[in-house]
Amino acid sequence: MSDDHETIAAGFDCRALNYARSQWHRACAESLIEHASIATGHSVIDAGAGTGFVALAAAKRVGSGGRVVAVDISPGMLEQARKALAEAEVSNVDLLLADACDLSQFSSASFDGVLCAAALLYMPVPRALAEWSRLLKPGGVLGFSSMFAGYPRAGQLFRDCAAEFGVHLMDPSVELGSESAAQDALESAGFVDISLVADRVTLTDADLSVAWESNLRSAAHTGVRTLAPADLERLRIRYENCLSDARLNHPEFEVAKVLYAYGRKR
Repeated sequence: MSDDHETIAAGFDCRALNYARSQWHRACAESLIEHASIATGHSVIDAGAGTGFVALAAAKRVGSGGRVVAVDISPGMLEQARKALAEAEVSNVDLLLADACDLSQFSSASFDGVLCAAALLYMPVPRALAEWSRLLKPGGVLGFSSMFAGYPRAGQLFRDCAAEFGVHLMDPSVELGSESAAQDALESAGFVDISLVADRVTLTDADLSVAWESNLRSAAHTGVRTLAPADLERLRIRYENCLSDARLNHPEFEVAKVLYAYGRKR
């Protein structure tokens, strides 16, 4: 595993418990499945599976005759997924600790679907889409979700506050966070029958209660962790004050725009 992968994995290990409780991640995962052409008996990869929200929903869709492989580079995330699967008494999901962009252990054209909920922003997009296309059978479906650029607003607010301390962070959703960007990515990777679904998800009080920790530990925000401890504490206070003010004074601050993108392999 490369240094970048180790950094991403460590960040998600730290976030795993809170992530497992995230209602907006669960809602996005279930919506990704809802719009996907996944059917009973299908074999599916959940790429960047996290704590297993997509894997659980896909397991129900494909049924006992189907198969789901949940892939993630974070042992902590997969441990939470393992607990969720056991609690739900789901037996048709295999957990795999691996880089979702390099799944050479699987033969080409061996899966009916590849799904990726809110994780493609942490991967090299062309490489990931090429690998997932390889894994798909002809006519197989690829689906991924992304926040629109600038969402969730709590994340953008974190980046705005960090800039006040001299740390300029890129919005990780920019690369795929518009209909045109998602369309171009899928077309460039050779997918056809592309469909895009714009939707909204609302972050709950529980989601926003961990906004500081989630943004601090995000693999997209590594630059902020170079601040001296005293400055980091000042940033935390500044952010939490701004977050409280935004929730009180900005209508629909908790609402985030989400994009679901689908394509088929020729």
